[in-house]
Amino acid sequence: MADVILGRAGSTVLIDLDVCVKTGRVTHDRVTLRGHTTPAWVTLLLLFTIVGFFIAGMMSSRRYRVTLPFSHEVHERWRNNRRLAWLVALIGVCALMATATVGDDDAGLFVGSGFAFMAGGVVLGTINAVKNNVGIRMTRDDDLVLTGAHPTFVQAVNTASREPLTR
Repeated sequence: MADVILGRAGSTVLIDLDVCVKTGRVTHDRVTLRGHTTPAWVTLLLLFTIVGFFIAGMMSSRRYRVTLPFSHEVHERWRNNRRLAWLVALIGVCALMATATVGDDDAGLFVGSGFAFMAGGVVLGTINAVKNNVGIRMTRDDDLVLTGAHPTFVQAVNTASREPLTR
């Protein structure tokens, strides 16, 4: 999968193409992604201080709103698998809570299965995000970069004109 610069962070971006961002096939479906992103250096602060990480994250965060051609089939698959990953992790948390409250002879089994379910939820969620979704990050120059896009989509964006919409 490839990366492509969409515009400036803090802006609204509309990609008016008919190439799905994840599959590279023709689609007329659109999905709007909203959120905020921070520069990559903010993550490095976790090695030194959690409070500094939160303060730097709040101060350097930029909002985005990106409308992309995204096949609803692929987007629904991502949403359903995300729900499944959360459910698996929640089962692990419930198993740990049951161990803490009941605490009988099988406590080791419940603890092990709880941690296994929680780890399974994290692994399932990570695989799902890489396979079925795209990411958005910010560069040092405040450029908004779409990660995990199909090479056909990247080529279509690079040949088309890009213009961020401001509100």
